[in-house]
Amino acid sequence: MVGNTQQWQDEFPHTVQLRDTTLHFQSPIPAHTRKALEQLVEQTPAAKRVSAPLACSASKLFTKREQLDSLRKKWRMQRGSPKRNGMYDWSLEELINTHEAARRGARVPALKGFGYRRSKLGLMQDFILITELLTGHVDGMSTVRQAPESVHHVIRATFELLHALHAQGITHMDLWAANVMLPKRGEAQAIDLENSFSEPTDYLSETLGFQFGFFYFREIYRYITEADYDAAVECALAEYFPDVQRAAFNRVYALAKHEEIGRLKRREIFTSGVLESRW
Repeated sequence: MVGNTQQWQDEFPHTVQLRDTTLHFQSPIPAHTRKALEQLVEQTPAAKRVSAPLACSASKLFTKREQLDSLRKKWRMQRGSPKRNGMYDWSLEELINTHEAARRGARVPALKGFGYRRSKLGLMQDFILITELLTGHVDGMSTVRQAPESVHHVIRATFELLHALHAQGITHMDLWAANVMLPKRGEAQAIDLENSFSEPTDYLSETLGFQFGFFYFREIYRYITEADYDAAVECALAEYFPDVQRAAFNRVYALAKHEEIGRLKRREIFTSGVLESRW
């Protein structure tokens, strides 16, 4: 699949064959889970990417399914090969990053399995990611939309989660409110790790500047004044990241709060600390 193929086979040794789809799991699955998976793979996806809980409440699984839309991507995914820039396609990035974050004990859904559908010629057509279903959780964006006064709670929970992820060596470069899952009681968890890193950066201050700024830019600005958000960031930095280099942080933070930064550009911040305004 990707990287050390034998390692993936050892960690996910239980193979389930459903028509033209192969799924790999850490442990054997019960009959009710198999039946729900059969129904899943028989469905024609309504979109290129479909994310939903598995239609079996007893299984407590969440599935993501992507239709591979180009021959080049199909070959890369099948061979587990990176692109020219060294990155894997986003589905494989999420598989790798979720697995590593969960292995470290970071607050993310556990990776339960993965799989793929092949054509009659053996070429990969779809990729499927299967994780733990976070029952009893609501994402932060839905929480704020339903109750705008909850924005301060969502911000505090997110900043604490951000710190917890960094403590485990996980840098989430798409951490906006919809990717923060809040339980009724307990600690928040992060989802959608396709654009994240599990190695240290030489540009922590710039990376944090992006993360804090991006969280404001992605919808939260609608529910809080910029001055109040800045004050919340100041408190978080004092509590969680007191050693941040403020000049480097402020430069990226000021831009990230107000400009859309693409997924690849975010990775440049992590690897080089560079972010220049388009204006």
